[in-house]
Amino acid sequence: MRIAPRFLLVGMVALFVAAFTVQACTSPVPTPEPEAADPSTPIGEFHSDYSVREVMTNIIDVVADHVWDATTVDVTPQGVVEKKPTTDEDWAMVTRGAVSLVEGSNLLKIKRRVAPADDNVAKNPGELHPEEVEALIAKSPAVWNAYVEALRTEGLKIAEIAKARDVAKLTQAGAELDQVCESCHLTFWYPGDRPAVERDKNSRVISPTPATR
Repeated sequence: MRIAPRFLLVGMVALFVAAFTVQACTSPVPTPEPEAADPSTPIGEFHSDYSVREVMTNIIDVVADHVWDATTVDVTPQGVVEKKPTTDEDWAMVTRGAVSLVEGSNLLKIKRRVAPADDNVAKNPGELHPEEVEALIAKSPAVWNAYVEALRTEGLKIAEIAKARDVAKLTQAGAELDQVCESCHLTFWYPGDRPAVERDKNSRVISPTPATR
């Protein structure tokens, strides 16, 4: 008996569907791809296990130099050498320092060890042991947070100064940034040095800046 082409086509389609169904049922279930890590989760060196000392040494100290080194005055045998930002790249470096100070201050708001567990010793003469520093911070968390916020405020201010390319204000802002850092260190790291620092400050004769016309 001759099979009509229409019935032959229907039969072939039915066989194909059946074969595909059997293959689908016997194929292994694909393993789902692992979910991407939440980008908001701090990892590696930015995790809360990263100590205050490491944040300060590897981030804050480094980027603060972008501000402090931008305007300097050196007295040399050849005379006074003044440095100030003049090019786009010079001011971009100051901006990078300012923005990094702001972001670095956010890391200091996370509760963390003062020093690494395997390097938990005082690093400089007169410096308290890290456990003593942690005790001072725990005793006065509002003071600690106030210094961190002051650091952030200085960073924001310096970013605006860089945008305006105001050398005079940048020099003053660098001095104020240094004062914030020194005050925090004298409160939590070197409290024993405060009397000597105060005596030195009071003994200086500071001439008023002449008014410009």
